[in-house]
Amino acid sequence: MKQKLSILFVLLVTIIVTGCKKNQEETQPINLSIQLSVDRNKVWFEVPYEKAEITLVNKLNNSKYSLKANHQGLVAVESIVPGAYSINVSLKITGAEFTTLTGTYRESDYYLNYSLDNQSYFGNTDAKIQLINSEIIGGFVIKQVYYAGSNASTGAIFRDQFIEVYNNTSETLYADSLLIAVVYGKINKTADSYSLANNQYDWSKSLNMVATGNANDDYVYVKELFMIPSDGTGKKYPVLAGKSIVIAQTALDHTKPYTTNGGTTQNISNPALTVNLANADFEAYLYPYEQKLEPGRTMFASDVDNPNVPNMETYFATGARDMVLNPQGKESFAILKVDKSFNLNNIPSYALPTVRTVTAATVLYPQLPAKYIIDAVETEAIITADQTPRRLPMAFDSGAASITGGQYSSQSIVRKTAKTIGGRKVLQDTNNSRNDFGQLIKANPGKDEASFIAQ
Repeated sequence: MKQKLSILFVLLVTIIVTGCKKNQEETQPINLSIQLSVDRNKVWFEVPYEKAEITLVNKLNNSKYSLKANHQGLVAVESIVPGAYSINVSLKITGAEFTTLTGTYRESDYYLNYSLDNQSYFGNTDAKIQLINSEIIGGFVIKQVYYAGSNASTGAIFRDQFIEVYNNTSETLYADSLLIAVVYGKINKTADSYSLANNQYDWSKSLNMVATGNANDDYVYVKELFMIPSDGTGKKYPVLAGKSIVIAQTALDHTKPYTTNGGTTQNISNPALTVNLANADFEAYLYPYEQKLEPGRTMFASDVDNPNVPNMETYFATGARDMVLNPQGKESFAILKVDKSFNLNNIPSYALPTVRTVTAATVLYPQLPAKYIIDAVETEAIITADQTPRRLPMAFDSGAASITGGQYSSQSIVRKTAKTIGGRKVLQDTNNSRNDFGQLIKANPGKDEASFIAQ
């Protein structure tokens, strides 16, 4: 018995010592070396890497490191806590600098970006990052997204959500046939054989997948798809330079009581928390779409039609029964315009990669070619534990915007103003939403001066 106790004691000491050693190794500060580079077939000139703004964020405790690279693109980080990190890189080259570097005249700024989430560093590491050339497409941009909604008991919950689209040019543009897409992806971080390295769905593994190019980088998959109608001329809905349009979930004054489709009164306890969308330019009214899918279906109570506001055409919507946006920021948004070669009435659609048997009840998500994207915004939850893998190809947004108040906070994300030319505001568009967006403490669909924020 004494011998057995001695052996047990030795084993316990060994386990404790081994465990302590392991803990010491995990908490031992590490060094990180990052080498920035570019694709020389696309970025042929000498890149001023020292201009790059690099942010490293510890996913466990949210500690941030603002880093700089040398002129060769080397970043050295010493004595950081091991763990999972997110990395965001933004490198701005002014038009004048681009002209000097290339000999080719350029008026607008040129950007190189990169973003990576949940990268594990538990030992001294040499990492390589290839920056992406994010050319600004111009034209329409997403100015404001109010996805958070307002207080569930004293506000309007999700009924007052809206998206604002802005003409960021010096010319009149036309909103006819502009698509508004809610981009879908995995709502958790579970790793499995049907996911990419960042734990997002690997759509190439969806059953019966047909894709020209890369099924993940060259396409987006949507859970809601709406289109601004047109009369065939393409010029029914002009948007002046520096002006915007608001697409409401329900175009009503949510600060006042109104009658629902069920005949009951929808009251509001605290009007200050919500917004008036009665003057929206368009609204998402899904009842006609639902009747095509299920004739005779009862109207969704809160999807009230405002006859004075044009309805968006609905091409796809999941079971939400309205343009309901995830209040935590677990979706992303894109505006697109397809050409005549793309049939919106016959969009290729696929089941989630994790679905291995497709039945009549299986949800099939429309696949849209990313080449049609005019602008896109990645969003994320403010709470690290609630964040999900990115949904947009990095070439269209290498960052992510978020609000500090979280769901039902009345806050919205809004694009920053880069400059003002003759009274017209030019909004910042570097294809990095982490840098391009700020927030409004209360969403503002009024298009007035208070609906903009400075850079």
